[in-house]
Amino acid sequence: MPTLAAASSRVTARRAAATAQGAEGAVPAERHFPLPVVLAHGLFAVVTLVLVLLTALGIGGS
Repeated sequence: MPTLAAASSRVTARRAAATAQGAEGAVPAERHFPLPVVLAHGLFAVVTLVLVLLTALGIGGS
């Protein structure tokens, strides 16, 4: 089973190979997401973490 570190090193190697092949002007697909979508995703992540923390602490239970 591949680990996160192994996957990350493969991605880094692919980026280096792409740059070496003359793709300096290429923009990764991740850069095409609109900023409001990225910010909303981050906000939902923070809200989720806060709700999990509150649940784990037993705050707000009925």
